[in-house]
Parts: sequence; structure tokens; C-alpha cells
Amino acid sequence: MYFANVASTLDDRSVYLVRAALGRELARLETLPLDEDTIVVPVPDTAKAAADAMAYELGIPSVEGLMRNRYVGRTFIEGTADRAAKVHVKFTPLPEVMAGKRVLVVEDSIVRSTTMRALVSEIRERGRAREIHLRVACPPIIAPCFYGIDMSTRNELIAPRFADRPDGTLSPAGQQRLARELGADTLRYLPVEALARSLDFPSERLCLACVNGQYPTPTGQELYELDVRATPQANGSGNVRTYERPRATELAAK
Repeated sequence: MYFANVASTLDDRSVYLVRAALGRELARLETLPLDEDTIVVPVPDTAKAAADAMAYELGIPSVEGLMRNRYVGRTFIEGTADRAAKVHVKFTPLPEVMAGKRVLVVEDSIVRSTTMRALVSEIRERGRAREIHLRVACPPIIAPCFYGIDMSTRNELIAPRFADRPDGTLSPAGQQRLARELGADTLRYLPVEALARSLDFPSERLCLACVNGQYPTPTGQELYELDVRATPQANGSGNVRTYERPRATELAAK
């Protein structure tokens, strides 16, 4: 969804075709009224395949309303302050494309939300979009990864703060509260089961820990349970007290 090169083949699956399938899944969820003023805009570059496929299914244009500065690296691995500052120079919104439009912004995932929050502001202020509707080609990231990805505590993630279901996921109302937090008009994530369908793999062959909290190794599950106990309980409103959490290595030591 994010790290792989779009031209790659992993586990005999084309990354491009899987991302396109995720976009078709997004199209099936769409309920907004669509007219000549509605466009799809991908967040370059990893969301483009999903955005194009979604737009094709919906019969509306997919346009490049965000130009990416190729001299700025991936902001996922930057510090929080650096990510927010770099969005301004990483993406240039085109008002010639988005001004006065209802814009469906397609992103591959939302992890911490720092980048997305700044990007929505840029699209509204500099791009002059009339409406901004976020569509995420991934379920909510509700649990950290202990297998090498740079997100090792729930406290770093935005989705758990708005989780309002017993399984830790977000209802449509929870997604709408998060949309308001990000400055968007609406937000819609893919359901977890869409991943297995898009990959054409049985779900039991996939690591879905970051989207369902069920880890493939006992140690991963133990670290997650330690982190859950150490993190303030979310109430689905986003008003959760946050503070610096121990890293995974420190949790493992406990």
C-alpha cells in the first residue's frame, strides 16, 4: 500500500493491480452526489493507482491537482514537526484544477495524521477547493507494528483516538469526527476485509495486525497488550490525553 514500488511484484501479486483493486473497493463505498464539479485527486505517488481506478469506476475525472516536489523525501520517516513543515514544500496544490470543486482526495493510508492535516489545509487554502472528502485505500491503522515499521506505540497513531467500537475500529460517526479533526468535510476508510479481497489472498495468510490488533507472533501480541494497558483509553471523540510512550524495546524489557 505504501512502501512497495508500484512496478514491483510481491508474492506473485502486482503492486499496481492490488492498489487499483483497493481503489475499486473505495468506489463501491462512495455515497456522495457526483456531478461535473466532482473530481478525484490522488496524493502522489503511492495513491495514484487507487485513485485512478476509483475514478474510473465512478465515471468522474482523476486529475493531478497536487504536484510533488521530487527533491523532498518521504515524510513518513520524519519527525512530527518536520513532516508538517515539509508538506508546504513537498506538495503544490493547483487552484486551476481544484478551485470551486468537490475534491475526493485519495490517500494510501493515514498513520499519525500530521501530513494529512497539513495537506487538507493546503488544498483548502492554496488549492481553493470547495469541499474536501478524504478517501483512504486502507483500513484505519489502529495498532502499532513491532516488525520493523516506524510506528511502535498506539500513542503515535491517530485512529485509536477516534475508535468507538468494541473491536477498536471506527464507526462512520467516528470517521466523521476524525474528518472534522483533519479539517475535511468527510472521511472514509476501507474495511479490513477489503485487503484480502484486493490481494486475492485468504486473510489468515496476511499480517493484519496494524488494522485489527491481532498479531501473527506471541511476542507481537504481548507487546500490543502491554501498550494497550499503558495507553489512555480512547472514547471515540479524539479527546484523549497523550504523552510520550516507551518504545517497543522498552516495552519488551518490561
